[in-house]
Amino acid sequence: MTHKNEKNIVPPFQWSGNFDYPDTKDLLELDNHFFSFERFKEKRWCYMGIIHPDIIFGCAVVHLGYIASAFAFGFDRKEQKMMNHSLVFPPVGQVRYDRNPENGVCSYKSLRGKLTLTHHKKPVQSTINTSFFLPGKSLIADIKVIEPDSGISPMHFLMPMKNSKPAFTSKTAGLKAKGNITINKKSFNLSSKNTFAVFDWTHGFYPRQTFWNWACGAGFSDDGAQIGFNFSSGVYENGLQENIVWINGTPYKQKDMTFQYDTKNPEQPWRIKSKDDLINLRFSPEGIRRANDNLGIIISKFIQPCGSFEGSIKTKDNPTFHLSHVGGVVEEHFAKW
Repeated sequence: MTHKNEKNIVPPFQWSGNFDYPDTKDLLELDNHFFSFERFKEKRWCYMGIIHPDIIFGCAVVHLGYIASAFAFGFDRKEQKMMNHSLVFPPVGQVRYDRNPENGVCSYKSLRGKLTLTHHKKPVQSTINTSFFLPGKSLIADIKVIEPDSGISPMHFLMPMKNSKPAFTSKTAGLKAKGNITINKKSFNLSSKNTFAVFDWTHGFYPRQTFWNWACGAGFSDDGAQIGFNFSSGVYENGLQENIVWINGTPYKQKDMTFQYDTKNPEQPWRIKSKDDLINLRFSPEGIRRANDNLGIIISKFIQPCGSFEGSIKTKDNPTFHLSHVGGVVEEHFAKW
């Protein structure tokens, strides 16, 4: 495993650089025997998000062992309209999820539509191909995600969980993207000059009931630096955090984060702050995705506003960066899975 700026970002079990394993099975000590009960307890998801001045887009393939899901959404920021497709189904022949965050495919396909997320280490790029259809609800995306010219180093994070089994996640915020998204008959042409991407690939063993807050965004600071960030609270609370800021492609670990918002009125502004006061952001929602699904063995309740961040970001080794209109999402999520 290679390390970048190790003295700043690598406490035990956390690192950045290349993922030098064939997959995550050995890393997570997974019993991959066909009849192993562990196969029905592992959780896997691959999420890619696109941030553009005119549209915020996101999609994911989720595999929970005993059940799977896929979703894709596009939020038209000018017309303030949300297009959302979400499906839950048995994982029988419809889902592929390769267990490597840098090389592989995560995909879903059925009569309803398809979603394919590919990621490759050499050349470093990912692709998003999706097409979902319902009467009056068409969402198509053909996107290539690439490194910015200055390069970027992902965050790889291995966490021992309370159930004695670990969880692994790989995240990057501040990638570039280009391509096309079409919502019904309206097309959005994406240029890599003003289009950012975020990537979340996760595989692990999480508690049966899990609650978290999440915030992720990417764009330019007021002085032109390329900024990306991933903040969370409630998932990994036993000493290590997946709170990272990327500044011109270099990741810097951050302290614990607090989320302040009105859960009954999530369309009101959110405040995201670090406990050491180096991060101080205000999030203004523009549109909201919601779900309240109860399928017996699985419950998912979430609110995910899309919008923009403003405020300030500072790391110990950099000056303060001021943000005015950096796009992204925030989330409150309760899962019983």
